[in-house]
Amino acid sequence: MATEIKEINGMFQIVGSITSANCHAIKSHLESTLVTGKDLLLSIEKVISIDASGAFILEALYKKAGLENLVISIFGLENDDIQEVMSTTKTRYILSNDRV
Repeated sequence: MATEIKEINGMFQIVGSITSANCHAIKSHLESTLVTGKDLLLSIEKVISIDASGAFILEALYKKAGLENLVISIFGLENDDIQEVMSTTKTRYILSNDRV
């Protein structure tokens, strides 16, 4: 399954896997949305797998948004497919408790 980034009503949704093979492309795509100066809503609830590189790329995006005084809300706290990696890499803190 190829990884897709969809925009639905202003929220971006990643469907598929976030791995070292595609994480830089995902980061570039999402960083381009930060250029608009708008806050970013990102759902990773439909991510079926993530590796450490993917987790660290999401963390870097989260930190970059903060440095630019933007808010990025990453939804996926309930996604069991990513919990182990997010906990192991200590990047789970970037996941939002709130749902839209």
